[in-house]
Amino acid sequence: MTSAPESWPVRFWRLIHPGGPLVRPWDRWEARLLVVAILLAVAAVPLAGLLVSGVYARQSELAREQQADRTQVTAVVLADAGAFVAGGPAVQVTEVPALWRLPDGTERSGPVSVPAGTDQGTRLPIWIDGAGEPVPPPLSAFSALSIALGVGLLGWLGVVLTLAVLAVHLALDRVRAAAWAREWETLSQGRSGR
Repeated sequence: MTSAPESWPVRFWRLIHPGGPLVRPWDRWEARLLVVAILLAVAAVPLAGLLVSGVYARQSELAREQQADRTQVTAVVLADAGAFVAGGPAVQVTEVPALWRLPDGTERSGPVSVPAGTDQGTRLPIWIDGAGEPVPPPLSAFSALSIALGVGLLGWLGVVLTLAVLAVHLALDRVRAAAWAREWETLSQGRSGR
């Protein structure tokens, strides 16, 4: 009669709580290390949450500053942009001279980045800072949240991957020790047979 296979909670309990007369002291230590690794991975979750909170606060403040300082205006391209280069990068951008009107009504000119192939006279929206210089678009609230979540996830994954490497190292140590034991046994049997 075969017994039913053990459920995963029973197998996990036996893994972290080895017992019996054949259990070696380092088996118990390894089980304790496994429990500590699991607890560290779980404890890293609120730490990652704190990291997300801090990064989000800084990125949100930066987004508010940029949205208060930057304005979108329309620029008129003053020269043809170069053509697309076959086999080049998927997004090809070049700088050309352009003219735009500031919020106070004065005009400003200078180089702006446009997609390759843009014709002279094309009207493009650009972002300018308080000094009227072209700048990238302001950071959005969604982008601030995305950056914060990405940093938090990477921090947590760093902890978990470190623990995984340690776990693999311990497992490989056990495999190596078992291989050494088999080789010593084979060697000792060979000597006793002579």
